[in-house]
Amino acid sequence: MKKLKFYVCQNCKNVITSMTETNITCCGKKLKSLKVQNSTESHQLKIEKIENEFFITTEHPMKREHFISFVALLTGDTLILKKLYPEWDLQVRLPILPYGKLFYFCTEDGLFCSFDYAQLPAL
Repeated sequence: MKKLKFYVCQNCKNVITSMTETNITCCGKKLKSLKVQNSTESHQLKIEKIENEFFITTEHPMKREHFISFVALLTGDTLILKKLYPEWDLQVRLPILPYGKLFYFCTEDGLFCSFDYAQLPAL
């Protein structure tokens, strides 16, 4: 799972994953795997520990033309993907799992990796 690739169709917004680089088409167009970026100040997530989960929110706009499309937690053997929609607040609860990474996709700015659970300070 360490090499999982994310693909997003710009036309229909389908989210597709694969274990390796592959040829994927959607809506008649070939998709390229998304390049992961480190989170930036304008794309920060607020993460709180609530019971046995992380509660994730953000101040990022969630407008029809610019929003966070999904949040995904990836561990060595698990992928949890939460699909988000424009004009909804970004409020996601994810389990606290060891050694996971949190990814999220902005429809304008691309795929971000917020943190590695192993490096996350205790909350």
